[in-house]
Amino acid sequence: MLDMTALSGLIQVGMQNPRVKQYLSIKKNTRSNPENLVCLEGLWEITTALDAGLELRAFFVCPDLLRGDAGRAMARRIVGSGVHSNAASPAVMQRLVDREGTDGLAAMAQLRRWNWGDIPLAEQNRIVVLDGLEITGNVGTIIRCADGTGADAVVITNRRTRLAHPKVIHSSMGSLFTMPVIETEVAEAADWLRRHGFHIVTTDTDAPVSYREVDYRGRVALVMGSEKYGIVRAWHDAQDVSVAIPMGGRMDSLNVGNAAVLMLYEAFYQQEPSRFRGARTTDG
Repeated sequence: MLDMTALSGLIQVGMQNPRVKQYLSIKKNTRSNPENLVCLEGLWEITTALDAGLELRAFFVCPDLLRGDAGRAMARRIVGSGVHSNAASPAVMQRLVDREGTDGLAAMAQLRRWNWGDIPLAEQNRIVVLDGLEITGNVGTIIRCADGTGADAVVITNRRTRLAHPKVIHSSMGSLFTMPVIETEVAEAADWLRRHGFHIVTTDTDAPVSYREVDYRGRVALVMGSEKYGIVRAWHDAQDVSVAIPMGGRMDSLNVGNAAVLMLYEAFYQQEPSRFRGARTTDG
């Protein structure tokens, strides 16, 4: 049995506690978030955030809902580290987390703010640009795919959703914590890409060129547009080439998350073909 003395001394908080209210306001996006805080639900997200070096700003634990030695050990570790910690009743914890079968842990952490200097320029680079994406799950899925394909950064222009949204964290599977994600304006992004020799490839259902026919070697930026409106005119003005993904059925386009997977893996293959020889695949 683990010594739970550290947890027994925590003060239990209710729904009117300032930190509980702050957590819920960040989760629901009901007030400004100048510190770039995110809400973490459960052992896995908290562990992933800590492994990525994120700083916890508040911690909540429900001793009645803790499951397994790993959860208890993590609770003791965080409380012992001096992070502002409180005990929560089962009812309060259920309000803090969306997941079924909560494991009794929740926290707030501060996301890192990335800038252009965080992108490691090399002979070959892969960057994906998300222009005006509105669906949080798609943003998180593409961040996860960017990480899986070894991309160097994700750039977001015409932002329509917040990175701190829980669905971005869940769908990115923690990749958001380590992948450089830069939010900026189209003009600034296009200028930086041009100055650093990036080939700008936009995606458009009406483009005359297949995505398989383009050379992605060197430095390349893949621009993916809004599910509803596509890519803004300014990106087409800055592009080197626009490509389409051929469709064989009745639908004229793919979900942007699926399209990004195809684009990122094509660029990955062309830049690092040796990584695909004898590679085992996973559907995880």
